[in-house]
Amino acid sequence: MPLEEYRRKRDPRRTPEPVPDSDPSPTESGDDRFVIQEHHARRLHWDVRLERDGVLASWAVPKGLPAEPGTVRLAVRTEDHPLEYLEFSGEIPAGEYGGGTMTIWDRGRYDVEKWTDHEVAVVLHGERADGRYVFIRTDGDRRDGWLVRRSDPAPHHTPLPHDAAPMLPTAGRLPTGDDWWTQVGFGGERVTVRVEGGRARVTDVDGVDLTAELPQLRELGPSLGATQVLLDGELAGDPPRAAKLWIGDILHLDGRDCSALPFRERRGLLEELPLSGPHWRLAPVYPGGGREVLAAAAEQGLPAVIAKRGDSPYTPGRTKDWIEVPTRAEPARREPRTQRAERATGGVGRAKLTNPDKVLYPLTGTTKADVLEHFRTVADVMLPHLRDRPVTMVRWPDGVEKSSFFEKDVSRHAPDWIRTARVGTPGGRSETADFPLIDDVEGLAWAANLAALELHVPQWTVGPRGGRHAPDLVVFDLDPGEGATIVDCCRVAERIAELVAEDDLEACPRTSGGKGMQLYLPVQVSRAEQTSEFARDVAERLEAEWPQKVTAVMAKARRRGKVFVDWSQNNPAKTTIASYSLRGRARPTVATPVTWDEVRGCRRSDDLVFTISDIPDRLAEHGDLLAPLFTDPSSRTRLPRRA
Repeated sequence: MPLEEYRRKRDPRRTPEPVPDSDPSPTESGDDRFVIQEHHARRLHWDVRLERDGVLASWAVPKGLPAEPGTVRLAVRTEDHPLEYLEFSGEIPAGEYGGGTMTIWDRGRYDVEKWTDHEVAVVLHGERADGRYVFIRTDGDRRDGWLVRRSDPAPHHTPLPHDAAPMLPTAGRLPTGDDWWTQVGFGGERVTVRVEGGRARVTDVDGVDLTAELPQLRELGPSLGATQVLLDGELAGDPPRAAKLWIGDILHLDGRDCSALPFRERRGLLEELPLSGPHWRLAPVYPGGGREVLAAAAEQGLPAVIAKRGDSPYTPGRTKDWIEVPTRAEPARREPRTQRAERATGGVGRAKLTNPDKVLYPLTGTTKADVLEHFRTVADVMLPHLRDRPVTMVRWPDGVEKSSFFEKDVSRHAPDWIRTARVGTPGGRSETADFPLIDDVEGLAWAANLAALELHVPQWTVGPRGGRHAPDLVVFDLDPGEGATIVDCCRVAERIAELVAEDDLEACPRTSGGKGMQLYLPVQVSRAEQTSEFARDVAERLEAEWPQKVTAVMAKARRRGKVFVDWSQNNPAKTTIASYSLRGRARPTVATPVTWDEVRGCRRSDDLVFTISDIPDRLAEHGDLLAPLFTDPSSRTRLPRRA
């Protein structure tokens, strides 16, 4: 009977698989459909099923169908399956026959060229499996006595290399420029990882097979399924069985040689693969921000960072497209994570913290609990900067190495105790949005639980009934172009302070927590446009005075080696990072108020970089250096009109 063995092995009360009560009648037409299912059972394999005489003739192929001619793989003839299995995917319960996860890997139509008891030759027409395959019986009646090979060339398919010589960095100074990507180095052993047919093979730079020494990587291959890939990685940890694999580059992917692609594109391919497991993950890499990454690596006691040119191909041997920069750091002493988590596990008042141990900054191990602790620490000085200002949140739910998103409208999920203001959003998805107004520590805790690391606010406030007030602040956003740094911003800031003092205005400096800084001025205006007009006038005056160092034009081509004085941030539709907010960068930097002595004394980029751990001592010494922004509105200087 065609399906007798299939039914004997399955209990319809215990498995979601289709179990028909009776055998089918042979079909008179059709007989040309196929399905290939990826089956994560006791061992990963692929089930190839061909429609034939009303059932699905089935083979289990442990390493999947070969991708190129000349490769021969084992195939095991299994019991026929019902036609309903063409559409089946799901979880077969543990303990049942074939227990595990089954997904449809490919399906389509096929042509028969030959079908006998000892040879089956078919041409598959699927999205992934497209070509001529031959199943050959080699050993009498044994089910596992079958082999399968591809017998026609695979178009546009390059065989997966068995090994590759590594690309090696040249020691040197940290390069500057927007096209350099900075990757963390862990001081481990360089390895090549070849994954094919759901099996991973790890070799060192001399080609020695390390796979047997690394049982912790056994599930890496199955996690990638049928993906064929050659990876460049680093094993860090001692002994080998405790080592973690940090994956830094990709050389070959599913029949495509990737080595000629620029690094930025290869990194994009890596990030599309499921390469996050208990003992393996992508090595952290950041476009730009090299000094920041170097400092963070030094804090963690890591030996070096690798600066990689974004447009560089993967070239075996030593190259100046990769620069290894030592940190010369001692391992940092950090409070145990469990102790840090205990401080904030319970949240604040009505705001509860979920997943407090979730790491949001992998480079420093900073968790969601640490973020909440920071917001609690700065609440007294931060809340005046947020009060009555609609907040735009930037959220990193999976940490700063993953994608982020801006959120303005919180009407669908904000608790009823979060005050909101309906504000117009010209050019947005809708005409208005319900922005959160964060005016107490519970609101900050709510933001921390959402992984809203960055809080951005406008230069104006709303009234008790939601009406928009005129701007009460002018901001000069100083953004260094390629070849310039915050040191250059400080020199420009000093000159801006002198210019605005001519109108009896006092500028208050603050780092952005990124590459640049801001200056804030408390003002009175009669028209909302006055702040932009005033800031633009100052920026253009400074550009005319100092054209080799300053630009008032946004175009990136005009910024090289200069500081862009962004006066447009005073546009009522724009926002700037709130004081004491974190930034979603490699390490938890903070937008921090600074003294004018610190500005004048700045000679290195690191002089004005402050992280989450620096803030408590600064608050104890200085309090809020931006407190002058909260003077009585009636006593503020009226902004002069500009022609």
